[in-house]
Amino acid sequence: MTEYYTAEKNKERMKIIKTYYLIDYENVGSEGFKGCEKLRETDIIHLFYTDNSRKIDLDIINDHGEAKLVTHKVPTGNQSADMHLGSYLGYLIGKECTGQDEECKIVVISKDTGFDHIIEFWKAEENVKISRNEKISGKQIQTKKQVKKQTVQTNTASFDEILFSKHASKRLETRQIDMSADQKERLLEATCKAKAKGMKESLVMVDDFAFIVNVKNNLVITAVNDTKNAVFTNIDGAIIN
Repeated sequence: MTEYYTAEKNKERMKIIKTYYLIDYENVGSEGFKGCEKLRETDIIHLFYTDNSRKIDLDIINDHGEAKLVTHKVPTGNQSADMHLGSYLGYLIGKECTGQDEECKIVVISKDTGFDHIIEFWKAEENVKISRNEKISGKQIQTKKQVKKQTVQTNTASFDEILFSKHASKRLETRQIDMSADQKERLLEATCKAKAKGMKESLVMVDDFAFIVNVKNNLVITAVNDTKNAVFTNIDGAIIN
């Protein structure tokens, strides 16, 4: 059978994957470079450091595989390396990772969990392949949001989302309760906690909203947005989230 290749198919087959390693040298030092000798010519290392950084190991400078090494000396100051690295990350995403034929991955090399918020932002905003490791050869570190999501999935088994009964849905509509995605996620998380504690009918508080949840069925039975004089019966526990 003869297979014909269109220009689009050829373009797809020839797609190059570039990986950018942004190293917070002030944070990880030479340890962050472990595994750099195995890098390919499509890998680029960006090293951020200040005068306060530990001395750079010359062996690393001379042996970083086939990767290109770019150094960025930034002014000394409180979290200066972090801010410059974060700023360059945004620049790199706009210049190299969006609207390009080449596929792009970015790995932040740092022990600083503060970068996780930036990583989650760009993943949601531009669907960029971005992660944080403590060293080049290290295992990808999960952000707090990823760990939280994994915990929810583990505790709920088949629970993927919170369900609302017809009564609860009508309550939400008539009382003009407009829940954000974050509030729904926290409601699901609280339901998971209730399940882990062995509760069957639980009161779940999310901000100013109160929900009675059938924990076994992951089902919200009713919802209340004014709890000032509210009385809740037939519950075996409460979760405030």
